[in-house]
This record gives sequence, structure tokens and C-alpha cells, in this order.
Amino acid sequence: MTPLFLLVSSVGLIALVYLYWRFFFFFRDPNRAIPPGKNIVSPADGTVVYIKKIEGAVLPISVKSKKEIRLEEILKYTPEPLESSYLIGIFMHPTSVHVNRAPISGTVQKVIYTPSKNEPMTAMWWRVLFGIKPYESYSSHIFRNERNTILIKGEIPVSVVQIADIYVNKIECWKKEGSTVEKGERFGMIKMGSQVDLFFPASRIANIVIREGQKVLAGESIIATLV
Repeated sequence: MTPLFLLVSSVGLIALVYLYWRFFFFFRDPNRAIPPGKNIVSPADGTVVYIKKIEGAVLPISVKSKKEIRLEEILKYTPEPLESSYLIGIFMHPTSVHVNRAPISGTVQKVIYTPSKNEPMTAMWWRVLFGIKPYESYSSHIFRNERNTILIKGEIPVSVVQIADIYVNKIECWKKEGSTVEKGERFGMIKMGSQVDLFFPASRIANIVIREGQKVLAGESIIATLV
């Protein structure tokens, strides 16, 4: 085999792998076994990058030189006053299923789309890949990037925040305000790289089941159990 043949063959193979990933593998949407019981399930496939218990409205997250991040910067709405709450971050890998699912059953109270100039999630990707904590360091996309927030009120109010990467083509949300969802039901998709955050009050939480660094599946992995 000549060097030119090997080069052309290698480039062709890489192109085929990319096309398969970009137009088939990325859009796969497998069925999931939705767990019964009083619990909150993961809205996304990926790795849990932070589990933050919040007292008040200020997040215990330090990103670059920013001293303080308020909940409103992530949610894009002002939540009702809470004694304590949880914010869970799930980083979606290029190989993850990118269809998002409802964490609880309930009624969609808010859908808030916020456009923005997106920053890359490269720092978080490398830190997750090599297990370097805290995973969120140098990741200002957490509060700056384009996002779509869905507030679902069921047994408790739960907000899901779809956060776009710099490479994202589109955030899709298939539910409108006033519509109902079942736990584990598909409600949207983030095309290409992304992150999904989950916010809920702590008062009804019996146990946080997941841990940082754990891989989770949308609609199937239990995030927390309810009292």
C-alpha cells in the first residue's frame, strides 16, 4: 500500500465515523426504565459535576474571579424564598444521549428561554475526563451561556436548566407553559454539547442518591428520594 492510499483511507474512515456520529449516533433515543416511587430522576445523560446545597440565594460555587453567583443567574427567574435547596449539575458528553426527560410528574409552570453568546465548556470537559475536582472551576458557562429553563410543579417544584455549549445548534423544548408531563417523559433536546442543571427545595428530600463523578441516565437514574 502506498502512503497516499493509506492517507486517503484514513481520512475517509475518519469522515465516515464523524458522519455516523453526527447524523445517527448523536440522535439516538433509547427507551428507559422509569423507576416507580417518590423520587426525582435525572433529566439528562452524563456525569454529575456538582451537588450544591444552597442556603438562601447565593451559590457555593467559585468560577474564575467571580466572587458570588446568585441563583437568578442560572435559573433566569427569582425562585420563591427557600430555607435551603439543591442545585445539581450534569455534564453531557459528546457520546451521551442528548434527549432530556422530565425529573418528576407535574405541570409546566414556566418556560424561559434566554439567548446569550456561548462560551466553550472545554475546561469542564477536561476536568471531568481526568477526574479533577472541583469540576466547575474555570467554567463560567454555568451562568453565562444560552439556556432554557423549565419549572415543573408536582409533589415539589423542580426546575430543569438546559445550558448550551459554544457548538450547540439548537436547544429544543417540546412543552409549553400549562402542559403536563410524566416522570421520565421526553420534553426536549440539546443538539451537540451541553449541560443540564436541576434545582429543587431541600425540605422534602429524604436522600440525595447520586454523588459527584457518577454517570447518570435520563429518566432512569434516581437523583433523590422524597419523604
